[in-house]
Amino acid sequence: MALSPAQLKQYLDEGYLAVEGLLDPQALTPLIREFEAAIDAKARALFEQGQLKNLHAGAPFEKRLALLYRDAEAEAAQELWRVGQGKHHKTAGMFAVWTQPALLDVVEQVIGPEILAHPQFNSRAKLPDQEETVVPWHQDIGYLDRAADDTFMVNFWIPLVDAPMETGALQVIPGSHRWDVLPHERIGIYDGLREENLPSHEVVDCPLKLGGALLIHSRTTHRSVANTSDVARWSLDLRYCDWRQPTGRPDIPGFIVRSAEHPEKVAQSAQDWLTLFAVGKSTLDPYAR
Repeated sequence: MALSPAQLKQYLDEGYLAVEGLLDPQALTPLIREFEAAIDAKARALFEQGQLKNLHAGAPFEKRLALLYRDAEAEAAQELWRVGQGKHHKTAGMFAVWTQPALLDVVEQVIGPEILAHPQFNSRAKLPDQEETVVPWHQDIGYLDRAADDTFMVNFWIPLVDAPMETGALQVIPGSHRWDVLPHERIGIYDGLREENLPSHEVVDCPLKLGGALLIHSRTTHRSVANTSDVARWSLDLRYCDWRQPTGRPDIPGFIVRSAEHPEKVAQSAQDWLTLFAVGKSTLDPYAR
């Protein structure tokens, strides 16, 4: 699915674009099933250890983790939450989402056909009333080495459940991609930007349904608000850039997902992705020439 000229213009002019129905929800199902299986395995282990009172086995994906977290002992609750959180989920389901043609077609419209799945990615499970998942204003580029400041990155926020604002969806500041890379400071557990230090701005809410995606520029200032609902807001942060440009994460490999110049370097499976983390360099390494 390509962006219309009006959509592409908004993304380039405003630094963000919310697109409903960009992905077929069924394309996300294998990844969701992986998360469900991982949560189930951890829950059953904790139940056997007496650290969990109820498995909530019949609860739907968007509610089960929230229910388990509520009923678990403190340490066990954190173990459950960490199952779906971070950068460790390098699986077939995640690879399938990374390489969705609908995403790659959009990226190619913006930066051309030499596309890297950026090493900085996240899966997130934002739980009800969980303060540690309320993320302050920030620019994604602010988390990367300054060598990547001029690398154009197309960043996607992709919910794995319906994400109205009450689930803790994102807010963006239109036009903030034209700001310099601002100095980030420690705010709670995050590096971020204090509201009072920002230039004059407006704020736009970006709720999305399953299958939708929010595109932002790597300099676009954004945040996620509190989850005041009773569900877990599962989501992905995926980024893409030209594999020939600095990523700002020189010690962590990304993998090529599309290339006219070097089609032989395009990763074909999650195993190809994992191979990049093995000792030595794979021939899929975009920097191995």
